[in-house]
Amino acid sequence: MRRCLFFILLVSPFLVAPIALKPKLIENVQVFQEGNHAVFSYDLLGIGDVQRLRMDFLINGHSLGQEQLKLSGDIGQVQIGKGKRIVWDALYDFPSGITGELRWGLMGDSGAYYEGTFNISVMPLPPDLKVKVVFSEPSGNRILNAEETGILTLTLENQGSGDAFGVSAHLSNSHNIPGLIFPQKIDLGNIPVGRSISKNIKLITNESLPDSDIKIDIDLREVNGFDPLPQVVAFSSKAFIPPKLMLADLGVNDQSGNARIEPMEIVELTARLQNIGQGEARQVEVNVELGQNVYLAANSKTHFVVGELAPGAYKDLVFSVYTNRRIVNGDPIPINLLVNEARSKFSEIEKLQLTMNAPTHQARQTVVQASTSGPIPQEFAPTTGLRVDVDHDIPKGQKAGKYDVAVVIGNRDYATVQSVDYAIRDAQIMREYLSKTLGFKAENIIYEENASLSRFNQIFGNTSGSKGQLANWVDPKGSSRVFIYYSGHGAPDLDSGDAYFMPVDANSQYVSASGYAVQTLYANLRELKVKNMTVVLDSCFSGNSEKGFLFKGISPAMVKTTALTRGPENAVVFTSAGKDQVSAWYEEKKHSLFTYYFLKGLQGEADHDKNDRLTVGEMEEYLSENVTYKASRLKQITQHPSVNGDRAAVLGSYQ
Repeated sequence: MRRCLFFILLVSPFLVAPIALKPKLIENVQVFQEGNHAVFSYDLLGIGDVQRLRMDFLINGHSLGQEQLKLSGDIGQVQIGKGKRIVWDALYDFPSGITGELRWGLMGDSGAYYEGTFNISVMPLPPDLKVKVVFSEPSGNRILNAEETGILTLTLENQGSGDAFGVSAHLSNSHNIPGLIFPQKIDLGNIPVGRSISKNIKLITNESLPDSDIKIDIDLREVNGFDPLPQVVAFSSKAFIPPKLMLADLGVNDQSGNARIEPMEIVELTARLQNIGQGEARQVEVNVELGQNVYLAANSKTHFVVGELAPGAYKDLVFSVYTNRRIVNGDPIPINLLVNEARSKFSEIEKLQLTMNAPTHQARQTVVQASTSGPIPQEFAPTTGLRVDVDHDIPKGQKAGKYDVAVVIGNRDYATVQSVDYAIRDAQIMREYLSKTLGFKAENIIYEENASLSRFNQIFGNTSGSKGQLANWVDPKGSSRVFIYYSGHGAPDLDSGDAYFMPVDANSQYVSASGYAVQTLYANLRELKVKNMTVVLDSCFSGNSEKGFLFKGISPAMVKTTALTRGPENAVVFTSAGKDQVSAWYEEKKHSLFTYYFLKGLQGEADHDKNDRLTVGEMEEYLSENVTYKASRLKQITQHPSVNGDRAAVLGSYQ
């Protein structure tokens, strides 16, 4: 269609100086066409620095401001001089093309004016849009499950000779599948020649989604009719499958060992929470609710973050309680588990069926197998990869001495350096092995997550001496055995090279002032009157870590670590790596590499002669073989655990 367009370009009188020195002149105006653009070239003469130009257009009787058109170049505030240009992208504003005579005018803020006419003919060249559609969903099984959000990634590439204008995508589903929500129109805008554009389109579902084969039609349109071929995306949907959370088993470890709960006795409870439904349970958390006359033992937890539970999967929750004498024989012991799931309708209140002084079963006697109300769909079948072997089937060993004391510290969340992702998990499971396999009483385990420097000093004492919680808990007559476990960062002092534990509030740049020296720990342990000690350090003191170097602005080659201070004479010291090495993580097992194999050794794997007595020498051999090999295979690094002390000493004995 042929159009006649008349342009009048007017300029608003914006002054750049209080007094105009001399009228400025617009001269040597030329108008010509370059491809899809109309070009106005001119000289702006006069005395002064700048001229303000404003352009207002009249097109087919319609007035349009310059803000409504695609103008670029010397417009607005313009420097005085020659060779000025104003470029109008005509096809951008009129994507279907224009042909006709333009009448135009140019005016400066001092009154200088120039006008003329120009014939323009601009027609769009055809684009060629190539389309690609990719479907994805969170589980990766290529099936859109109810309550999942799928993604259609729509990519268009213009391989034609002209730009594509006003491209839009129109989505529809002829069967109107319930529970499936998506936008009906997506504006994609202009796509220049040789360029591409991608857009993610959300497919939101709810519990109403059925089992179905879904087809989504995508109709793509371009304003000039250069439409690409329509697209069809086909995939399957899976109806909502609910989880079912329940208390599958309850184990009791009592102090007296008679499998009965008695007043005033600290009892370790292991509650097995299992998902016996066919759907995944999400964001599960459990709170322990204690009724009247029931109390939580020291250092025990009442809140557990379980996370996701797959069909048939379970999680053991361990906590310790005791009662007063007001609950008498035969009375129920009021303890509930408040099980919260991301969707409140799947939350449960589970009552622990406990009775005072009635027989109970031990935690290791029953292992509940996954059960369902029907066949588990293939895509939801439980897999062994969901189960970390060392976190389960913890063997029971002989009880430790009455005054034996353990310290467990897991430092994960640091204020100034990278986190140690599995440190708290390492500490939690180590505490379970100390209690069950090595026989320490729960109340004799000093347990700390994310310990600060002040907490290190409170537990072990400081440079002035060993007076602290550990010293107060051991038997002053010398009958105690001590076990210390630490998982977290270590770092060397940049000047001396001495090794330091890093509390979570420490600064690696000033570790001698904000850290806790290894030699201080050993010096204070030497002051304790105890039978023997076992020290397990899952930390590297090289200044490096799985997530990178701990020091800023310093080359790792410049950081040197002296050999670790030798432990007390009556101590066995396990260290996870050499002084210049990194302690690796074992992501698949969700533990550090060293701690995983230390726990695996305690589980019985290191008892080579199978005599139910695990010696230091057996553990050393097991760690040296497995940690060194796995670090090389998984991480391509060298990690050599080391042991100092009596190899013949017995770490633990199994029942």
